[in-house]
Amino acid sequence: MHVLSKPGRLFEKLQRIDKAYRKFFQQELQDWNFTPNEIVVLVFLHNNASDMDTATDIARCRGLSKGLVARSVDSLCQKGYLETVRDSSDRRIVHLHLTPFSEPLRRLIEEKQEIVRSRIRNEIDPEALRITSDTLDQLLNNTEQLLKEDLKSC
Repeated sequence: MHVLSKPGRLFEKLQRIDKAYRKFFQQELQDWNFTPNEIVVLVFLHNNASDMDTATDIARCRGLSKGLVARSVDSLCQKGYLETVRDSSDRRIVHLHLTPFSEPLRRLIEEKQEIVRSRIRNEIDPEALRITSDTLDQLLNNTEQLLKEDLKSC
């Protein structure tokens, strides 16, 4: 049976990939004494700097509660890894930035991500990866559209 004939199976597979990705970083950064959620925040900001850099973005994209993200952000700010910057056009929005102090950590995250990229792409044709990425983008767009339409009917 094809994976998309039961959408729940697709989501389960994507969740397993995400869980393995998080576990990899927890193991690789264990010497830094971060909580699992602090690692999620750090890696997210490393990957999405300037595009998505608010606590709301992290909570929405990573499926964490706003309170959990807020606690992790506060802790990382206290440790010197993050700084907050109010949006110049909307003071309610607070952007999160990795600090210069976090540069060694950023380099380590980049190094470890290259290992992940290399290992998960092992023996997969680059064209198949491109098609998969394009397909996942469209599935995401379709799913978001479905949610918008469902919300309108309420």
